[in-house]
Amino acid sequence: MIIDRLTLTNVGVFAGRHELQLTPPSGDKPVTVIGGLNGSGKTTILEAILFALYGPLARSVLGRAGSYDSYLRQLANQSGPGSSQASVELRFHAFREGQRFDYRINRSWRVVGRSLRESTTVLLNDVLDRDLTDRWAEHVEAFMPRGIAELFFFDGEKIENLAELDNARSMLRTVIGALLGLDLVDRLDTDLGVIERNHRKSAATAEHQDKIAELQQRVTEARLAEERLHQELAATRVRLERAAKRRYEQQERFRVEGGELYHRRAALEHARDKALEQIKSTDRHLREIAEGAGPFMLVRDLLARVTERAGAEVEAAESTRLAEVLMDRDREIVAKLRELKVNTSAVEALDKFLANERLDRRSRSNIEAVTQLSPDGLAQARSLREHVLPEISDRRPRLLKGRDQAAADLEDAQRQLAAVPETAAVQELEAALDEAIAAEATTQRDLDRAEAELTAARSARALADKAYENALDKAATASLEIEDSQRILAHSQRVRETLARFRTEAVRRHLSRIERLVLAALRRLLRKHDLIGELRIDPETFTVQVSRPDGSQLAPQQLSAGERQLLAVALLWGLAQASGRPLPIVIDTPLGRLDGQHRDHLINRYFPNASHQVILLSTDQEIDERAWRQLEPKVGHSYHLDHPGNSTATTIRPGYFW
Repeated sequence: MIIDRLTLTNVGVFAGRHELQLTPPSGDKPVTVIGGLNGSGKTTILEAILFALYGPLARSVLGRAGSYDSYLRQLANQSGPGSSQASVELRFHAFREGQRFDYRINRSWRVVGRSLRESTTVLLNDVLDRDLTDRWAEHVEAFMPRGIAELFFFDGEKIENLAELDNARSMLRTVIGALLGLDLVDRLDTDLGVIERNHRKSAATAEHQDKIAELQQRVTEARLAEERLHQELAATRVRLERAAKRRYEQQERFRVEGGELYHRRAALEHARDKALEQIKSTDRHLREIAEGAGPFMLVRDLLARVTERAGAEVEAAESTRLAEVLMDRDREIVAKLRELKVNTSAVEALDKFLANERLDRRSRSNIEAVTQLSPDGLAQARSLREHVLPEISDRRPRLLKGRDQAAADLEDAQRQLAAVPETAAVQELEAALDEAIAAEATTQRDLDRAEAELTAARSARALADKAYENALDKAATASLEIEDSQRILAHSQRVRETLARFRTEAVRRHLSRIERLVLAALRRLLRKHDLIGELRIDPETFTVQVSRPDGSQLAPQQLSAGERQLLAVALLWGLAQASGRPLPIVIDTPLGRLDGQHRDHLINRYFPNASHQVILLSTDQEIDERAWRQLEPKVGHSYHLDHPGNSTATTIRPGYFW
C-alpha cells in the first residue's frame, strides 16, 4: 500500500481546501517530512488518514473518548468559508496478485444546527463502487486490521509510553493476537462465557433470581466505574505527557537562551580569574628566565666553544706554573747529586733530561689567553652549559604550553560569560520552567491517585464478578435438572480451557520469530552494540525481558531513557516486519526526548528503512537543521505547516523549515 494524496477541506486548523502529494518519487527517497510548530495541525494529518481509513472506528486506534458525533464536530474547522461542510479524501494504491488497484475514499460531513449529516464514498480505479462503499469497514480490515494499525500509525507519546515496558504488555498482547488471528479465539472465549452465564442464569430457581439480579447490577456498576476511571486515567496520562513535553520544552528554552550559563556564572568567573592568574604566573617565570640565563640559549654553540677554550687556557696556565716549580726542584736535585759526588756524566744526563722535560711542558702550555677565565669562571660557565641551560630548555616549552592552555581557557570563559543573559530575562525563564515543573508534578500526583483508584475499582469489580459467578454456580448447582444444560456448561468450560492453552501455545510457537525481528531492529538502533545479547517475550504475561551477551538479566531501569525509547521503537518495527504487510508508516513527533546519538540512529537507520513509505510529522526542534541535513537525501517530499501567531488557520507550503 502507498498513500498517494491526502486532501483536507475545513478539517482541524486547515480552513478551506488543502492537498498533500505523498507518493514517494523513487525507492531511495521513501520519506516525506511535514514540519510545523506545535498547534499547526501535524496531529490532525495523522488523524485524518486514520479517519479516512476507519471512519467511526478510528477513535479506537487514536484512543479517543466521547461520542462519534462530538468527535466529528471537534474535527471540523469552524473559521473558514463554508466551514459547516468538512471532508477528508485519501487516495492510495495497493497490489493484489500482481495487479494495481487505486482507491479513493471520501468522507464528508456537514453540521446543521444540532444535527450532523455524514456521507462516505469509495472509488475503485476512479469508478464509484457502491458495494465496496457499503462494506468498506470489512474490506479495510482485510489488508490493515485495526489490531495492527498502531504499528504503522503512532506518535512520539506512544513511544514514550511503550518505553515504560509495563505499558508495552497490553500492546503486545493485542498486536500479537491480531497478527496470529487470536482475536477470533478471544471472541469465541467471550461468547462461550456469555452462553455459560445465560444457561446458569436461566437455570436458577426463583429464590435465586433476585440475588442474581442484585449481584448482576453490582457487576454492571463496578464495570462502569472501572471504565470511567480507566478513561480518566488515560486522560490524565495524556495530560502528564503534555506536561512533561511542556517541561522539556521549557528546559530546552532555558538552556538555549543561556539559563544554565547564568547559574554557572560564578564558576565561569572563577575559571576566568584562575586562567588570568596562571597567565600572570607563567609570564613572571618567563621573564625571570629572560632576565637570567635565558639569552645564553641563543649562543649555546658559542658557549660550548668558549668553555672548551677556557678549559685549555686554564690547563696551560697550570702547566706553566708547574714548570716553574719543577725548575727549582730540578736545580735542588742536581745540586744535591753533585754534593754527593755522584758520577758527573750521570748527573749531567739527568740535568739534560729534566731541562728537556721542562722545555716540552712549556711548549704545550704556550696558548694565547683569549677568554682569560679563571678556574672559578670556568666552573660557572660549565655549570651554565651543562645544568642551567638544559633545565631552561625543558622548562620553557612546558611554561609556554601551560600559558597557551590558560589563554584558551580564558577565551572560553570570557566567551561563555559574554553569553550570560541578564537577571531579568533569566527570572522570566526560571518562572516559566518552575511553572512547567510544578504542573508536571501536580499531574503526576493526579496520575498516581487515578492509578490507585483504578486499582481499587478493578479489585471491587473482581470481587463483584466473583460474587456473581459464585451465585450463578450455586443457583446452577441447586436447580440444574436438565442434562443438556449441564453438558453444555461442562463442554463450554472445557472448550474455554482448551482455547486458553491453544492461545498460549500459538503465541509461544510464533514468538521466536517475533523476538528475532525485534532484537535485530534493536541492535540496528542501539549505539552500544554489546549491550543486548538476547530478548524474550513471555507468552502468557507478554513481559519483555532483555539480557546481556553473557546471559545476565538486564533490568529495564538499567537502560537509559533513550535506550528504552529505542526498545519501544524496535518493538513497533519488529512487529511491523512480523506482520508481513507492506504498509506505510506515519509518525507524529517522532524523536521525543532522545539524546544526540540515539536521534542520529533513528534518523539514519530507522526512518529510511522502516517501510517503503514513511511520513514524519515533526517540529523544528525534533528534526532540526542538523538532523534535516542527514535525512534530506532520503526525502522525496517536504512540507511546512505555516500557522502565524495572529491567525487561526494553517497554510501548507512546499519545503521544510530550512
